[in-house]
Amino acid sequence: MKTSRRSFIQTGSLAGLGVLASSRGSLLSRAAVPGEKTGTQSTKRPNIIWILSDQHRAQALSGMGNTDLSTPTFDRMIGASRTGISGSPLCSPYRGSLLTGLYPHLCVPGHDCSMPEGSKTIAHYFRQAGYKTGYFGKWHVDGADHRAKGTHPSFQIVPPERRGEFDCWIGYENNNAQYNCWVHGHDESGSPVEHYKLPKYETDALTDLLLEHIRRQTPEQPFFAVLAVQPPHPPYVAPPEYTERHHPGTVQLRPNVPLVDEIRRQARTDLASYYAMIENLDWNAGRVFEQLRLSGLADNTVVIYFSDHGDMQGSHARIGKCVPWEESIRIPFLVADGHGKALPKIQDHTPDLINHVDILPTTLGICGLDSPPQLQGADYSGYFRRGRPVPDIDSAFLQIVDPGWKCGYASDRARPCSGVITRDGWKYAVLEGQPWLLSTF
Repeated sequence: MKTSRRSFIQTGSLAGLGVLASSRGSLLSRAAVPGEKTGTQSTKRPNIIWILSDQHRAQALSGMGNTDLSTPTFDRMIGASRTGISGSPLCSPYRGSLLTGLYPHLCVPGHDCSMPEGSKTIAHYFRQAGYKTGYFGKWHVDGADHRAKGTHPSFQIVPPERRGEFDCWIGYENNNAQYNCWVHGHDESGSPVEHYKLPKYETDALTDLLLEHIRRQTPEQPFFAVLAVQPPHPPYVAPPEYTERHHPGTVQLRPNVPLVDEIRRQARTDLASYYAMIENLDWNAGRVFEQLRLSGLADNTVVIYFSDHGDMQGSHARIGKCVPWEESIRIPFLVADGHGKALPKIQDHTPDLINHVDILPTTLGICGLDSPPQLQGADYSGYFRRGRPVPDIDSAFLQIVDPGWKCGYASDRARPCSGVITRDGWKYAVLEGQPWLLSTF
């Protein structure tokens, strides 16, 4: 059943109270990607790598016209897609929906909330299809309910049964100290990996773990792997060689940052380091492509880069996320082959409404796998692979059920919210305690 913008506006109200379901598309167009049929020959299913960052807004890419930073690796990935939507711009709810294909009110409703016991994640579906699966980095869906009182999230041990069924899982629940990051888990054989401190800057060290994992793969065995890093989430700290490239005085602010000295000074200071963190992440993404080439896996691998949400950085006088403005909800969504080259554009537009619940079915679709019926997201793989669905969807849903009140995260201005963002550029949002908001920003 197609859910239109009109029907959602007529039936939706406050955050999380409506039933949010997305539509499925029809089979339309075709183009070549790794793992696709060529003539009468069929290659094996492609390997998939997700690179997931935290708090990277789409406006912070040189390929999107931002001259304050240089992101050559990500820029090369802009093609069949450019941006996506963080339908729940907060770490835990987004990640729960990403992993399960379910909206937050049915999975992880708020900050530091737990993914329900027995939830089937993307690893479950890929393992059913014969893939080996691996996860490296930030998890943030085990929740405070499973944390001993007084334990910092970085020292929370996620037990094997709550690691999403990944064959290899080396990560942490949550951490906000890029030079003091501790991980634990299990390797491909199921052997425990004891809790230890990463030896260097988080993004560099976690990428090292992924590169080691890639080196252990073979062309005969398809794999799905996730690299989930905390940067550029605050605190805004980057390696010195990246930080020295940026100075607050040269940072250009977005037009919607108000002319208030304190706000503008803080935004410039934070953005200088924020951009340094993104440049470091871009360099590490380049290392992934180089390792795929060296391992002979580049020709049959697809890499998808995206973030869980954006960062306001002074726009509308706000910091952080949890609001329905573009800087908070608009994220990069980039799809490339294993050589780092963007998949070719095969539709007359890009899938800029792809939402958190859509990434799981779209990823399966890129591999030629159909989505299980219980998933609520749409399969956008027809934008990247011949003969796959191109959904006719006119809007994406926005939903913040709990901005962090349960666990004491939310500020006094963060409130539940629901709404839609439309294909023609409009946004309708309802926040508790104030009239509805209709805007184009």
